[in-house]
Amino acid sequence: MPFKSKQGKLFGNRPSKSELDTRSDINSTDGTYNVKCFGAKGDGTSDDWEALQEAVDVIYRQPGGGALFFPPGLYRISRPLEVPDTDNAVSWIGHSSKSTVIAPSEPMDYLVRMRGEGGKVEGIKFRGTDPLNGYAQNAKVCMLATNIRDKAFSNAAFVWGAVHGLQITGEGNNNLCVFDRLCVFSQNGTVAKGTDGSGSADTVQFRDFNPVRNDVHVGAYLKIGSGEGSVYHIDAVTSDRITISPDLKEPLDEGSEYAIHIGCGLQTDRGSDNNVYGIYDCHFVGNAGAGLMVRGLYGHHIQGGNFDSNGITGIHIGSGMINTTPAYSNTINHSYFEANGYANVILDYPSGLTVLDPLLAEPVDGTAGDVASITSLRGYYFDFDSTSISYNGRQYGYVAETDCSSSYQMEGTSQLAIDRPAGARSPAVIQLPPVPPHQFGEKLEIFVEDSGGQPVHLVCEHAGVNKLPGERGIVVPGGIGFVITVFYSPRNSSWMVSHTLPVQL
Repeated sequence: MPFKSKQGKLFGNRPSKSELDTRSDINSTDGTYNVKCFGAKGDGTSDDWEALQEAVDVIYRQPGGGALFFPPGLYRISRPLEVPDTDNAVSWIGHSSKSTVIAPSEPMDYLVRMRGEGGKVEGIKFRGTDPLNGYAQNAKVCMLATNIRDKAFSNAAFVWGAVHGLQITGEGNNNLCVFDRLCVFSQNGTVAKGTDGSGSADTVQFRDFNPVRNDVHVGAYLKIGSGEGSVYHIDAVTSDRITISPDLKEPLDEGSEYAIHIGCGLQTDRGSDNNVYGIYDCHFVGNAGAGLMVRGLYGHHIQGGNFDSNGITGIHIGSGMINTTPAYSNTINHSYFEANGYANVILDYPSGLTVLDPLLAEPVDGTAGDVASITSLRGYYFDFDSTSISYNGRQYGYVAETDCSSSYQMEGTSQLAIDRPAGARSPAVIQLPPVPPHQFGEKLEIFVEDSGGQPVHLVCEHAGVNKLPGERGIVVPGGIGFVITVFYSPRNSSWMVSHTLPVQL
């Protein structure tokens, strides 16, 4: 019989499973249990899977949950650790993400499947490699999270997964999770290169390469050649081909080199209840695909953080299939982007996105720097008028396409682009919307790319325009490359118009 302390904590030899099931003094005074009391060694050579899995099974059965403490050490496991599907709140606490490491000794799909409500993960590194076997990336995913709610991650690291660092699946109710205080998502994913691909339009087939066997998945990237337009999103996968968007710019012939970038630091999948994530001051560095991929979810708030040297992009928001579930109500505030491969931020299906004052260094091989490094692969921004970017003191937004008809309606939109053929025979008539029904400032922008040599005439049936009768409105001289800014003044009961601001790119 193992020695028991008066406080009821476990010391000495590991009790048998039957003893742990029947003992009445399993509870510790503070709810914290040392995994070494269950026989885990953390010496870098022993297989700690059985001891750690037993500790997980026991603690998650305790009423009210508790905490598992991992002293400094390298805990090697030969099988994934499975958290029971329970609502008990259990925290995983290590000494620090530098000194407490969980790593695989055999190939596996994931190191840990995390479940449960409440609790936190702090001070542990989940490393997808076996350091005693040539640093082989044995774990495809460092942590697979299914049905997690109200969980906080702090000073945790997810590194060297063959596919993802942390994947929050579309299964279950994954809600209200926070990542803060230097969580690290680094060096996850792989890049597969070859010359056996061929295709055109939206399909690429392979003579030798097997995408399924090599963990290519929806959300991975195909890169062909260099520069802007060289990256494609992978939409579907079979054993010998992939479907991509947008279509290939030019047919791909065998012999041309391609690269498939597989994996992300943190991927949040589409799901009906995958909502509200706070990501604060975290590091996304050196991942093969994206540092952070947000796929069709609601309420991701990214504050600060470092997105550095990721193979394709720092952040990809709204990368779900087009015309399915967009990514609603996201923010990116004061984040730092440097040395990413193709773009700093990719937006493919967002709605209600605000980007505030990012620091944007020019990508290595793809888009240009500054605001141009925030781009779309598919050219489909969804709610263009709900996407707002503030950068270096200027406000940017995506502008709706317009035809060259004689009248443009602005009701329902705050931005409009005018691009008319040279030699147009009549003014471009802009119909301003009705008086705003609220007390907030209402601002409209008309981007005059080319007025076709004719003036731009602004009218409004419901209000004055520069204090003139709305049916008369005002006429702006024709030209190329300027912005007409319009705002409603309740005091003057009029839309006030300025056309003196040149476009600054």
